[in-house]
Amino acid sequence: MNTASGEYLQLELLDKDDKAFAWSGGGRHINASKKLGAALYAKDSGYTKNDKLVYGFYLFNSPPGDEPLRMSFREIGVELELRPNAVSKSVGSLHRGGYLLEAEKVGRVKFYKLNPRAAYDGSSGQQRHATQHARHPSTTCPPEKKEAS
Repeated sequence: MNTASGEYLQLELLDKDDKAFAWSGGGRHINASKKLGAALYAKDSGYTKNDKLVYGFYLFNSPPGDEPLRMSFREIGVELELRPNAVSKSVGSLHRGGYLLEAEKVGRVKFYKLNPRAAYDGSSGQQRHATQHARHPSTTCPPEKKEAS
């Protein structure tokens, strides 16, 4: 084992001129559910292109653990080249579907985090603890409002 990187190497498989693979990209790695991700991105899921774009933004920009992404819809919109209203609508859809969970409220501003059942950045023990009370995401986008009967 390379004690600096934690990477296992099978040295007998390397030629004398080969070098072990190095994680040169850096950064943390997340545990994401391929099944839930594929269902979200499916053509007939009911989630829009913007919803999928916003989910990807949360996936790659959220802080580790149960911390919410503390960015305004305007800031996210600037990064994604979307209007704040479009970001708000997508966050609402992802929240109704359970992919994003409300984590914090400061005044009237709500901050959201990834549902740990869909994706988590942290140890497996932390993820098991975080999923104890997290709901299961819906793989089809729930309607915005209930219809009157």
